[in-house]
Amino acid sequence: MRSNIGSRANAQCTYDNAHVRREWRTLPRATRKSFTDAVVCLQSMKPQIMTTAQAHQYAGVKSRWDEFVATHINYTMNIHDTADFFAWHRAFVSYLEEDLRTLCGYIDYMPYWNWAEDSAAPQNSPLFTGDAYSMGSNGEYVSGRTDTWLAQQDVTFPPGTGGGCLKSGPFSKMVVNLGPLDLPNADNVASSFQYNPRCLQRDINPWFSKNYNTWTNLTEVVLKNANVEDFQWRLQGYNSDTDKFGVHGGGHYSIGGSMMDFHSSPAEPLFYLHHGMVDRIWTIWQNLDIGSRQNSIHGTGTLGCSVPDCPAMQLTDRLPFGFVRTADPVFKDMMDTFAGPLCYRYE
Repeated sequence: MRSNIGSRANAQCTYDNAHVRREWRTLPRATRKSFTDAVVCLQSMKPQIMTTAQAHQYAGVKSRWDEFVATHINYTMNIHDTADFFAWHRAFVSYLEEDLRTLCGYIDYMPYWNWAEDSAAPQNSPLFTGDAYSMGSNGEYVSGRTDTWLAQQDVTFPPGTGGGCLKSGPFSKMVVNLGPLDLPNADNVASSFQYNPRCLQRDINPWFSKNYNTWTNLTEVVLKNANVEDFQWRLQGYNSDTDKFGVHGGGHYSIGGSMMDFHSSPAEPLFYLHHGMVDRIWTIWQNLDIGSRQNSIHGTGTLGCSVPDCPAMQLTDRLPFGFVRTADPVFKDMMDTFAGPLCYRYE
C-alpha cells in the first residue's frame, strides 16, 4: 500500500500520518473500554440533527445513535446491491468514528473485526467474553428452536448458540429503539421508524461463519474477482448460486439477533466493526490494482434495478446521509482512504 500512496490527491495524507484502524483483539484494554464507553455515550445523547418537528414521523429516534440507525433504515434499498454499497458504508463508518471521538471522547480510531480468525467458533471469540473490555456477550441461550428457511436464498440454517438478550458486558443494558423490519422469526414493526424498545439480542451462529466467513472465503473474494461488478456481487452474496450470503451477509447472520435485520442492523454496535472489515477488504482489493480499481464502480442506486430501468450511478453523485450529516458527500470523495476528507489505513 505504501507504494500506491504517492499518486493520491491528498498530498497531506501519507502512510505515516494516516489514522490507523486496528483489529479489535489487538487493542489495549483501555482503548476497548474507551470505544464501548463512547458507544454508550452516543446511545444516551439526544438526537443532533433530527428536529422537533420531525420527531413525530421518526418516533423511534431517541438518541444520536438512533439517528444512524434511522438513516440506514431510510436508505436500505439504495445502499445494498448498488454501485455505492462500499462507498456509502465507508462513509457511514467514518462518520460514526468521528462522532465517537468528537462527541464522546473515544481515544482511538474505528476498530474492525476479522471474523476469519473466529470462523470455526465465533461464540468463543475474545470479542464476546462479556467482560468490561469486550463487545459484550452472546445472547442468553433459547432452547427448543427449529431450523429456519429463508425463501429468498432458499437456504435452511440451524439455530445459533444464543438467541436472547445479551447476558453481560457493556451493552447488556442497551435499549434498541428501532426495528426490526425484516427479521426471521420475529415480531417485525408495522412502520419503518416505529418506537419499539427492547434489549439487544444476539444468536451467534457458527453455521454461517463456517460457510461464509473463513480465510478461504476471504481470500477468494479478493483474488478471484478482477472487476468491480464480480467483486461486489460475490462479497455481498448476490447473483451467486454457491455463495448466497457472501462474507458481508455471512458476517451479519453469524451474529444473529438485531444484526440480522436488513434495515435496522446498525443498532448492533458490532455492525461497525463488521463493516470496518468489509471496508478493509475493499481497500485491499483496490490496492491490488490501484490504477484500474481506485475509482471503479458498477451499478445503479436502487436494489434489484439494473440499467436501463434505473440510471447508472456516477462518481459525481451525492450519497444520501439524512440524520447522520447535514451535507451529503460526493461519491468520489469516498473512493480513497488517503484522499478527500479521509486519511486512514488498516493495520
